[in-house]
Amino acid sequence: MKDIVKEGTLDDLGLRGHGNELDNDEKDLGKGFTNDPIFDQLGAILDTRTGDDPVTTVKTDDGKELPVTAQQAVNLRRLLTAEGMKPQLKLRFTKDIQMSNNLHDFLDVHPDKMSQVFMKKYM
Repeated sequence: MKDIVKEGTLDDLGLRGHGNELDNDEKDLGKGFTNDPIFDQLGAILDTRTGDDPVTTVKTDDGKELPVTAQQAVNLRRLLTAEGMKPQLKLRFTKDIQMSNNLHDFLDVHPDKMSQVFMKKYM
């Protein structure tokens, strides 16, 4: 029986890597930005909030530096990683908030209202 059944991984299904570039839904999310992706900058705000020198701003691709609270950072990152969001919508949202005018739409409301702003703009 061991001679008949070839043990191996089912990850490739004999395709030898052909088409594996299609498996990554987030492959283009960080490309083409002037500054660090907002997602990463929001992570820096959360990572440093209890330290001696906390990061409290993000820099958009149009050169604006905007203050962001930890709660705003949490909620924006939640929106950016929402389950079931189509890759095209995620990419559009990610690119949109790299610019200050779009990011302001979310920062100018109470953090609990950010999901409503998202629904209004993208759904």
